[in-house]
Amino acid sequence: MANSDISFFFNPKSIAVVGASASEGKVGNTVLTNIIKSGYTGKIFPINPKAHQISDLTCYKSVLDVPEDIDIAIFVIPGKLVNKAAEECGKKGVKGLIIISAGFKEIGGEGVEREEELISISKKYNLRILGPNCLGFIGLNYNGSFAAEAPKRGEIAMISQSGAMLTAMMDYSMTFPFGFSCNISLGNKADLGAIDFIEYLADDENTKVILCYLESIKDGNRFLEIMPKATRKKPIVILKSGISEAGARAASSHTGALAGADIAYQLVFEKCGVIRANTIEDLFDYGEIFLYQPIPKENSFAIITNAGGPGIVATDAFEREKLKFSRFSEPILHSLRAELPLEASIFNPIDIVGDATPKRYEFTIKTVFGLNSGRNLGDITTEGALVIVTPQAQTKPTEVARLIYDISSNYLGTKTIVCSFIGGKNISEGREYLKQNHIPCYHFPDRAAHSLKTLTKRRNYLNSTPLEELNAPSFKVKKERVKEIFFNVRKDGRTVLLSYETSEIFDCYGIKSPKSRLAKTPIQAMKLQAEIGKSVMKIVSPHIIHKTDVGGILLNIETEQDAFEAYVQIVNNAKRFGPQNAKIYGVEVQEMIDFKSLEKTNEIIFGMSQDPGFGPILMFGTGGIYANFMKDVSFSLAYKYTKEDAKQQIENTKIYSLLQGVRGEPPSDIEAIIDVMLRISQLVNDFPEIVELDINPLLAFVKGYSAVDIKITIKR
Repeated sequence: MANSDISFFFNPKSIAVVGASASEGKVGNTVLTNIIKSGYTGKIFPINPKAHQISDLTCYKSVLDVPEDIDIAIFVIPGKLVNKAAEECGKKGVKGLIIISAGFKEIGGEGVEREEELISISKKYNLRILGPNCLGFIGLNYNGSFAAEAPKRGEIAMISQSGAMLTAMMDYSMTFPFGFSCNISLGNKADLGAIDFIEYLADDENTKVILCYLESIKDGNRFLEIMPKATRKKPIVILKSGISEAGARAASSHTGALAGADIAYQLVFEKCGVIRANTIEDLFDYGEIFLYQPIPKENSFAIITNAGGPGIVATDAFEREKLKFSRFSEPILHSLRAELPLEASIFNPIDIVGDATPKRYEFTIKTVFGLNSGRNLGDITTEGALVIVTPQAQTKPTEVARLIYDISSNYLGTKTIVCSFIGGKNISEGREYLKQNHIPCYHFPDRAAHSLKTLTKRRNYLNSTPLEELNAPSFKVKKERVKEIFFNVRKDGRTVLLSYETSEIFDCYGIKSPKSRLAKTPIQAMKLQAEIGKSVMKIVSPHIIHKTDVGGILLNIETEQDAFEAYVQIVNNAKRFGPQNAKIYGVEVQEMIDFKSLEKTNEIIFGMSQDPGFGPILMFGTGGIYANFMKDVSFSLAYKYTKEDAKQQIENTKIYSLLQGVRGEPPSDIEAIIDVMLRISQLVNDFPEIVELDINPLLAFVKGYSAVDIKITIKR
């Protein structure tokens, strides 16, 4: 059982550097020097069998020779020597290893075997491992990495799967006012991954925001368990690169084909309250705004500008990001009208025109926030503001910047302010002043709007019901019978279920589909027709896909005699025109629905594909023959799938408008459709062996529905 406490990585009392070197330029020397220069106050033990002393520190041949306890050991030795040294650390009682050394699974072949052996050693001795093949660990107390320069100390935690990306991002961050509580390079993640450190950092008093660069997530179930709790405590921003494993599989179903490579991560992040960054610029923009600006109570913002064009650009950006404009009270509008020039626009966005002085900015900002003393300005609905400055002769950008900071620090506290100082030379001093004083200032308004959007997303998440408190509906079903059906399918050497099998499974889960049963003889066909009524009869064979081509379908079977004759005819046709040696199970007798008699029909597609990391992904959208052409679909995780999730999924599609009824048509039975979605969710959660499931179409009626064409594929 691995030790869940990883605090010793952040506050080690002693550090051994295995592979420490006195030679400048060697990684072993850089790591040791970085630890010393970082002001680490604990004990340092260089390990090198060929040296007696390095940097005035006693050197030991092995960790076993060190007379005192060791909390962590940092490895900077060749990969082929790592496991022997790890075994010695285990025997010594070292708590954790930071393995900078490369030569593991990233090189394939023997490297994979070496890493597997390393994992076995870690489990044997309860050793926690960061890496291998990583940059190292930089915390507030020490720099245990080979980075050329340590970043500034601060309150942002940075976790990166790529060491090179981490060094690049640390260097990029040097131009920002904020610093880091830790910089963690994950490397190959042989043991510890991002979620382990996020779980710790969520309760770390030195960390306010967590930023991550990830290429993969190793344990999807643990991510879904831990992350929603962590994001309730602190903002977590993830830049996810690469293509998920889901996109690499052969997608034979509509759902798999339409889902796309990255949809699972997007759905998981949304469900867990993670803010997703699309670029490195996003990552730091979001980190900065979360660190320094309050979360607005409402999605209600003002735009204040001294130029019409940038105001229009900002308005377009607000519309794109679904940011809402605050509505000003009559007293606020009267106050603005009385004090601003006649040519100014007093409605949101407020254009205070090109000759705006710093005092005009100050008056306008204070007015929309209700800060002008001695005036009753009515209801104040503005929770945040985007202040735009362009370099006009009267504007004095640096003075405006100082006033904005003064208002923010002395009057607000709970209101959000971001700025866009547009320009270069004449505006740079003011922009830099704001950033150094913790007010985000962007070159252009659309970037400001993009960052404000993240604050509203976080507010919505914090106001929502915690994921751990949600319970998906549970229906009374016949699980044991479904297990039997799957067992028999595998026993028959198949993974794709036949239609009569899918029909019975849906019956077991209370989902309505045309009644369908297998007849193995003409006599059985007669009995089934009598039970089902007007029927369509189809050949049942895993080797005959296109039944019509071989005369394997007959419609309008209305009597028992018709059923007897149809059975004989269909089987004879299949033997005559079908593939030689085709295995014939019999003939399916299926209820025939008279669609002409129904008042209204909408064709829906509903399906599921299995993501290797995060489990079932559900799809809903426009169905029928145009499903792949229209691509009108929305997706959701089956994990903790609630009625609200189902409603939201339907509302995210264009067909929702048709389901509601258009031009006098009656609405479809949306509640019945939601019931199907919830029951399918339970089915695919109950049986993880279901790889793909498609209903296309599911016919939505004014009252009720029918799942007409069902496909289910299971694992072998």
